[in-house]
Amino acid sequence: MNALRQATPDDLTALRTLDAICFEEGWSEQSWQRFLADPQRYCCWLLETHGHEVIGYLLFSRILDESELLRIGVSPDRRGTGLARLMLSQAQRWLETAGIRQFHLEVRESNCHARQLYQRCGWQLSGRRRDYYSDASGSEDALLFSRHLD
Repeated sequence: MNALRQATPDDLTALRTLDAICFEEGWSEQSWQRFLADPQRYCCWLLETHGHEVIGYLLFSRILDESELLRIGVSPDRRGTGLARLMLSQAQRWLETAGIRQFHLEVRESNCHARQLYQRCGWQLSGRRRDYYSDASGSEDALLFSRHLD
């Protein structure tokens, strides 16, 4: 059985390790320290196995009644098992309980798996940022998704 729990500063090493595995460009130690040190502005959760192995995480920023999904990652050997959907659905419920009424995110246009996940969790395409992502192979648009509660 997997458990989703709020991350603490003690989880810094586990978060950075999984972030580096999940993304080509992991975020800096200073960034993660800032996120974990300010739970009023940032909400970070870890998904752990019964043996306390961190296999997923997600990070939201929040201000007033809005929240932005900044990062979501699942260990590569656990992808395709519904864990990202489980984490995202649970986190959305917790944030809704805390008064969040609008959710936002941006994703690479080529990230079809992530786009499908967001749509399955009630997010809708709401815009585009041209040439937002750039790397050695060129640039790519960011697609904007939103989820609004009545």
